[in-house]
Amino acid sequence: MTPDRRSHNIFLTQNVIARSPLPYHDLPAEAPGAPHRDARFASSVAAGVQRFRPAAPEVAPDRILRMQGYADPRRVRPAIVRAAADMARIAQAKSQPDVAYRFHGVRGIDADGVELQQGARLRSAAFESRLAGCTEVVPFVLSCGEPLGQAVVDLAESGDLMEAVLLEAAGWLCVEDATRQFKDALRRQVSDCGGRITSRMGPGYGYRVGSRQVDWPLEDQRELFALLEGGPLPVRLMPSCAMFPKLSRSGLFGVAPARLADPQALPA
Repeated sequence: MTPDRRSHNIFLTQNVIARSPLPYHDLPAEAPGAPHRDARFASSVAAGVQRFRPAAPEVAPDRILRMQGYADPRRVRPAIVRAAADMARIAQAKSQPDVAYRFHGVRGIDADGVELQQGARLRSAAFESRLAGCTEVVPFVLSCGEPLGQAVVDLAESGDLMEAVLLEAAGWLCVEDATRQFKDALRRQVSDCGGRITSRMGPGYGYRVGSRQVDWPLEDQRELFALLEGGPLPVRLMPSCAMFPKLSRSGLFGVAPARLADPQALPA
């Protein structure tokens, strides 16, 4: 199969709307025996759900083409190059990036997962090493909005499969751009309080722990969304634990005092 035809044969999926956000509950006071939390984070924890709206993304057509397996864009047919440039412009115009996040205090971390001050528990053996020394976690959900995902569906349904594939790739580049902007903003917010953030984790992903590969189960999406009570949120959770809009992402960062050395910390 030629590279040109390969782009027409990538399978597209779409999601449907699920439930609305859960009601809001205040966080309880720090429990005895919990990791010491810097008092400077108290206002962040008490603030409830916070919002961050990234700037409009920049989408490079060459990156879209590389996502489709074109290692050298100079050797791609001009019609496909033009289509990639058109889809980059559409993605930039239709993207509506939005992030909801919340600080939660950590009660304890063990080999089974992390328990939070408000009683929730997230389950993965990866947390014990990747959140070592963390006194807070920051669950988040991020979306580039429904119009961009719907534009992909509309192209596919009209038979413009190549354009649909290229626009979906551009959409995921928008998600990556919004994630980077949020990570940078969160790092600054935490740094101002004398802390640092860990690398991002997400439900449904696998992590290397020693010689083992361990998962954070996708089903923990339900717990993660519950930690963001008090919305509204830019993302809805489906019964399958997938998200709507499709071009969305969920995850979690750990927060620890900057004085603690940790190989999982993100570079400055």
